[in-house]
Amino acid sequence: MPIKEIHTESLNEFWETISPIGGIIEKMKRPIFRGQGDARWSLTPSVLREDINSKYKHEGGTYTQVDQIIMFEYILLLDFLHFSDEMGFAIPNDSAEFRKHMDFDAFTNRYGIDGAGWPSEEYFSFIALAQHHGIPTRLLDWTKNPFVAAYFSASQALNLNPLPESLAVWLIDSETIKQTDGRLEYVALPGSTSNNLAAQKGVFLIHRQQYGMSRNSSFSSEELKNTVNNIFKDSTSSTAYKITLPAKLAGNLLFRLNKFGVSAATLFPGFDGAARAALEFKMAKKLSSVL
Repeated sequence: MPIKEIHTESLNEFWETISPIGGIIEKMKRPIFRGQGDARWSLTPSVLREDINSKYKHEGGTYTQVDQIIMFEYILLLDFLHFSDEMGFAIPNDSAEFRKHMDFDAFTNRYGIDGAGWPSEEYFSFIALAQHHGIPTRLLDWTKNPFVAAYFSASQALNLNPLPESLAVWLIDSETIKQTDGRLEYVALPGSTSNNLAAQKGVFLIHRQQYGMSRNSSFSSEELKNTVNNIFKDSTSSTAYKITLPAKLAGNLLFRLNKFGVSAATLFPGFDGAARAALEFKMAKKLSSVL
């Protein structure tokens, strides 16, 4: 799945390229999209990002398969579950069986040798909920709506200092994920999993570990960061597209998306989304020199 970059220079050109009725997308069976505020960023699940690991973990720059990646993710999820219970929040698909699976001894017995099979299907909804509330996981957020992806690219760019040269929307046909030899898995969950998930037309790609490695096998943060990109580059069955736009146009992009009903207020239902939309609108006006 080679990566093809399409560099657009105007908002109209970018808009036409990501349009659901555009020439690229119309040929796809099940297109999905991901927005990123800096076109230089790799497609890296949050739990594999170097800044996340350096912020929350004691270990240095070398990562072992089980102890430092899968176990790190599991402990974060276990803590999220604990505090959700303390607040009386409902967990999707909660059951006695799910609680058994979340037990530490059960988890280590099941996944503790080489991490094979993590995460299994019964965890998907819970991990998605945690992801949408800020817990780093191996889920990579995508959306079925290109304008939602465009919003996230513009929003992220506006919050970066300094402003990057370009933002990007990634596009793939999710039908081709099955051709990645199990290293990536497409996951679509019920909208009831999370209000944010429903509003954002969200879906996920799950990054699977490379199995058959020993417990102490290690690899660098740079290898982790580029894993998903390399999966796409190594496949010859189809194409992943990266569509870029000069980041200086992020404010104008946010204004146009708002006219089409796409903003933080619609994608994050609640007062937090309304506040985020108000602040982003101010940043967009500042960047675009609009009074």
